Amino acid sequence: MTTDITPTGHGQTLHDPLDAAEVLARSRLSLHRVPVDRLILSAAGDGPSMLTSSSLRDMMCVGGEADLVRHLEIIGRRGAREVHALLVLGDGYQDLLDDVVEDVLGRCGALVLAAAAQADPDLVRLTHVQGAAAGRAWQITRPGPGLLRPGDQSPQKARSRRRSPADQSPEDEPAHGEAHVALTPLGTLRAFEETSSAASAVLAGLRIPQPAQPPAQLEAIGRRLRPVPADLGSDADPGALFAIARAALNPLVTRFDSLSEPDRVTKCEHISALLSVLAVDRLHWELLAQCVERGNAERIDREMLLQQLVTEPHWQPHEDVCAGGEWYEGLERLRIVAAAATDELAPSHRSTARSAWRALTALLVLLAWWNHRFATAGELVDELWEREPDSTLAPLLSRMIDTPVFPAWWPRR
Repeated sequence: MTTDITPTGHGQTLHDPLDAAEVLARSRLSLHRVPVDRLILSAAGDGPSMLTSSSLRDMMCVGGEADLVRHLEIIGRRGAREVHALLVLGDGYQDLLDDVVEDVLGRCGALVLAAAAQADPDLVRLTHVQGAAAGRAWQITRPGPGLLRPGDQSPQKARSRRRSPADQSPEDEPAHGEAHVALTPLGTLRAFEETSSAASAVLAGLRIPQPAQPPAQLEAIGRRLRPVPADLGSDADPGALFAIARAALNPLVTRFDSLSEPDRVTKCEHISALLSVLAVDRLHWELLAQCVERGNAERIDREMLLQQLVTEPHWQPHEDVCAGGEWYEGLERLRIVAAAATDELAPSHRSTARSAWRALTALLVLLAWWNHRFATAGELVDELWEREPDSTLAPLLSRMIDTPVFPAWWPRR
């Protein structure tokens, strides 16, 4: 199980860790994504502010309980001695059958409580477990008289090619007895717009993360591109081309129909030029270095880049290369464009687009890792592995994320 942790500049104290709607809103704002099927752990008590987000699917795979114990203890070693858990089904608001809510919250709640019982109490203590599902909030505890007791067995260990509970066979189930929990309804889950966290964000002029939009327009752009074969001797500046491509991409997405055909062609040529450059390993590594240098006066050694990121804590990501930042979102959008070009173009252009897609995926994996977004990085590595099963890069990135190898810096208040 891997996790995302609040990035630099976004570690905010949760004003009321027992208000599920506020925890959910703060997670959306801090992690720059709408949480869907996630376990959210937030620091409580007098320790440092911290909020993490992990996939429920990964947690419920074989080995999820052991991974969660390790994750709790890592949080404890970072100074958060008390944590509150929130299990989010769907986005917390979408309609779900009562039986589904009770079953899944029961399974997940039992696993979280079991993991907390195994974690070193001198390092970390779990104070409360709650659920957010079908527009309602729930308290999840060990059962008492007269309380609802959905029970199931706690899954065992798994990893790598993450399987959902639906993919598991009966042989995956553990031999030990059932783990029951009690679900106590806490009432309606207030909408995001009704939380004090959302109101404060609006007053502060912060960007509100929205649900991911269908990538249809980006895919249509990808099908129009004609990237030329990579020039291994190119001396192009990928950072400059990245800026031009971002500027070209915005009007293509937002007002494609109002652009003249020559203007569309020119803007697509700018994007194609970047993809051709990113198909060269040396140049996409240079773009990563420029992302690292964003907001820093110092120049980083290209040959020792990763070694410096794991040993020198003064290297911290600028908000532009954090999730929700302009550069980070630009890379995400360009990766969708490159994927569509890989799938749709003629062979003469497809190879360049495929290499550029691999490069953009690797860039996002490393930026997500640097942002302590291990869950996001893991999802990207899984996609790389699925599209490129013979990739030599995927196992290396996977080992760095799953071990995990931590960046030297740590998010602070």
